[in-house]
Amino acid sequence: MLEPIWEPGLRALFVGAVATEPSPTLEFHHLHPRDRFWELLDLGGITKGRIISKEERKAMAEGHARGTITDPVRQIFLEKKTNQLLRLGVGIAYMNPRTGIDTEKDKTACPTPAEFEHFLARVQATPPRCLVFVIEGTMFVDLFSARYPGVSSVPGKQAFTIAGAGVWFMGSSQASLKGDALLAQEDQFLSLGDELASMSPAPGAA
Repeated sequence: MLEPIWEPGLRALFVGAVATEPSPTLEFHHLHPRDRFWELLDLGGITKGRIISKEERKAMAEGHARGTITDPVRQIFLEKKTNQLLRLGVGIAYMNPRTGIDTEKDKTACPTPAEFEHFLARVQATPPRCLVFVIEGTMFVDLFSARYPGVSSVPGKQAFTIAGAGVWFMGSSQASLKGDALLAQEDQFLSLGDELASMSPAPGAA
């Protein structure tokens, strides 16, 4: 299981359906070759540059395959990246804690009802200021429609809150989007970045 980055006082918790490979193997988040997550956070001004660059992602994968990265070096690297996110008030979590899943389109990627309820219970216990879902639109609507009839798969801020947290739907960061769909996703990351910038700094932020 890939541990979430989830502490009290977060400005934004980015929520995926499941951590797809190679993230569980490499022990960090959003490392799938097609995942634009770090690019989108940078684009929106949510992070100061890309927390994980393409070069770092490639080096992690090659180092793991060759066995050239020692555990202490890996641990120092991952702790540095985690601390960078927490200083910005940014966290990452998944509703489905299972591993060994290659893509979000896998039929086992969707959280079970029990996993979904566990996630919601943790939100109630440790709510962020914003919950930002980076998952497929159909899955998002299917999960929330029973509780929140106004849920929408249109990218942007939703008309409901969860435990006082504003809810945003962004679509999957792994999806191969083009044209208007790509622009819509990027525009909402920019809008989210503006909202987060208007918030008070996260506790402990530099």
